[in-house]
Amino acid sequence: MLTTSNPSGWNSARDSGWDRVKEAVHRDWEQTKQDLHVAGGHELNQGVLDTLGQAANREAIPGNNRPNRPKVIGSWDEAEMPIGFGYDARRQYGAAHPGWNAYIEETLRAEWARRRDASEREWGDVSGWVRYGYEYRPNP
Repeated sequence: MLTTSNPSGWNSARDSGWDRVKEAVHRDWEQTKQDLHVAGGHELNQGVLDTLGQAANREAIPGNNRPNRPKVIGSWDEAEMPIGFGYDARRQYGAAHPGWNAYIEETLRAEWARRRDASEREWGDVSGWVRYGYEYRPNP
């Protein structure tokens, strides 16, 4: 059994700081296991910058093993159409496919190719935004 003892000068403020750092590093560990395909890992959309920001209390730590929000880079005008496409697809396919999977990705890839938006963007350019729209769950 592992036991810990606090060094002299330890106080509740240090406990709070350690709890934050510990959770950020734990999330990084779970993401690393997922990335390496080790059993028990979780997809948390956690990168080193997330870990550092969370440990330094510059970024919130999502609760209950929830992933970080994806970082959408670009303007809303670029993201709106593919996010809406994914959101609408969830309304159509969500009952049979509540989570993103290979079938949904291939189905939406084919649909995107058939009715691509005015910018003519390829699937690889928008798939992350489409998935975000598909997986989006408004807070109740």
